[in-house]
Amino acid sequence: MVSRRRNEEIADMFHEVHFVEKWGRGISLILDKEPDADFEVVAGIFVTTFKRKHYVPSPAKKTVEETRVKTRVKIIDLIKNNPEISTGELAKELGITVKGIEWNIKKLKQAGILERIGPAKGGHWEVKE
Repeated sequence: MVSRRRNEEIADMFHEVHFVEKWGRGISLILDKEPDADFEVVAGIFVTTFKRKHYVPSPAKKTVEETRVKTRVKIIDLIKNNPEISTGELAKELGITVKGIEWNIKKLKQAGILERIGPAKGGHWEVKE
């Protein structure tokens, strides 16, 4: 195995703080601990890639969209039952923030599903079907 320090400053710093046992053991130590590690040189830069263990992917975009749709359906149902309901009351009922309610209402308005009739105080919601 040929040893060549790729970054002299970092190698010297690690040696000074005793992070380096001896020169030329870095890759073999990595492979001892992480046998699935990949090494490559990209544009003159040495890159080591470690595979995640026990990786759990985040919820799919489809799940997020399904949640948004369910929230909007609940908003529409609450408005149908009480057209004078406020955004604060909707937020409290659904357990989300007022900003979240406002964002969903904006999307429902843009889709032509919901319309506000009259002023914020004294007005009411109308569901278009």
